[in-house]
Amino acid sequence: MNRRLNFFLLLLLTACAPAARVVALPEAAATQFVVAAEPTATSILPLPTATLIPCDPAAEEFCIVEGNFIFQNPLGPDPVLAIAGNYSYGSTDEGKREPHNGVDLQSREGAPVFAPAPGLVIFAGTDDKTRFAQWADYYGNLVVIEHEEGLYTLYGHLSKVHVRAGERVSGGDVIAAVGHTGIAVGSHLHFEVRTGGDVTDYFSTQNPELWLALPEGVGALSITLDSKTNHKIQRKLVIWRYFAGTDTLQETYYASTYPKGFEQNKEDSVLSNLPPGRYRIAFTDSTGLHERMVNVEARKLTQVVIKLK
Repeated sequence: MNRRLNFFLLLLLTACAPAARVVALPEAAATQFVVAAEPTATSILPLPTATLIPCDPAAEEFCIVEGNFIFQNPLGPDPVLAIAGNYSYGSTDEGKREPHNGVDLQSREGAPVFAPAPGLVIFAGTDDKTRFAQWADYYGNLVVIEHEEGLYTLYGHLSKVHVRAGERVSGGDVIAAVGHTGIAVGSHLHFEVRTGGDVTDYFSTQNPELWLALPEGVGALSITLDSKTNHKIQRKLVIWRYFAGTDTLQETYYASTYPKGFEQNKEDSVLSNLPPGRYRIAFTDSTGLHERMVNVEARKLTQVVIKLK
């Protein structure tokens, strides 16, 4: 009992600490992004759709699958895929903003934006009349591309648009330039993945971290909280990574599950760019403390389902 009480207190204290993944600017904040390296025009080759390894994460402690990381980095092959951690997909920046339907990728003003896979440009321009959100001029200059399997990618806050609606693009084609139009303050690329028949539906998004190709040497983790109601209730998660073969803590990560309104997503939280290793997931709710030990492998997705009462 004392050990559990001590751990619960530790969880409360660490959940209030600064997030280890926070490295970049949320929309509508004044701090500038770190300048990314100059991308090159080298072609970005699309990845084939992955075949899942047969496994039921609801029946196992966790499943490690190939995932569907089919979109290359839209900022080009050279820059590191740097996703803003303080305003990740589904997050609200501690209640200060609307839930985020995409991810923000660090870059500099005017940096080229590349098509991450072949597709058809279905929109290119400003969203002051044709809305892709609940508000006019939310994304500013915008490009939307339709891909196979009913997937769409959206690129917001652009400084320039280099393609037109009806144009077919290949993976690696330059389609736009990074900017800070619309509601953005500070140059970055807002990137979304949408599904369904109505691409203008603001609530048809998927977490881009489940679709963006992983860099060499890192993996991803998806967490699903399975309850009788399956209502989205935001919970704070603490994830610890351990040194290989030991019980010694190496690094701590902080995340939140999606809020209400993200019922289109099967999972409740995603963390990508994780070094391979052994991790502990922990959170508390009205039913007590929940923990799960999992493994993360490079270039693969670890799926975790935690059943709640």
